[in-house]
Amino acid sequence: MISSNSSLSSLDKTVRILIVLYLLTLSLGVTLGLSYVYLTTNMTPAGMSEQYLGNDNDWNPKLPKTIIDLISHTHDHVIVFSIIFFSIGLLFSLNSKISNFWKMFLIFEPFLSIIVTFGGFFVIRFINSEFSYIVIFSSMLMYACFYIMVSVILYELIFCYDN
Repeated sequence: MISSNSSLSSLDKTVRILIVLYLLTLSLGVTLGLSYVYLTTNMTPAGMSEQYLGNDNDWNPKLPKTIIDLISHTHDHVIVFSIIFFSIGLLFSLNSKISNFWKMFLIFEPFLSIIVTFGGFFVIRFINSEFSYIVIFSSMLMYACFYIMVSVILYELIFCYDN
C-alpha cells in the first residue's frame, strides 16, 4: 500500500480517492469547529476571555468555566487534534512539492500549537486573560498549517500522477 519511498503521486488510484475523501470530510469537520469558535467568541481576545471567564450579561449570560469543564474540553481536543495532525503529517510527509525546513515546520508545529492553544485556556481562566492573544496566534498558526498541508496533499493527489 504505502512504503517509505512512496510519494502521493505514486499511490494507487483507490488509495488516492480514499485519502481525498478523508481529507475533504476532515476539512469539513475542522471548518465547522472553526465556525463554532467564531460564533462563541467572535474570534477576538475579549470574546475568548468572556468564553472562559464568563460575563454579567443579563441577556446572554455565560458562567466561568470550571476546572472540570476545562479538563474535559482540553482532554477531548488534545486527543482528537493529535490524531488529526498525526494522520495529516504522515500524508504530508509523502508530498513532493514542499521539502526541507517548511515540510518539517508544517508537520511538527501543530503539535506545539495544540499544547499552547488548549493549555492556554487554563491560563486565560485562572492566571491572565491577556494570554488570549497568544492562544489566538497559536490557533491561527495551527489552522494555517492544517489548511496548507491539506491543500498541498489534495493538489498532489488530484493533479499529479506517476501512473
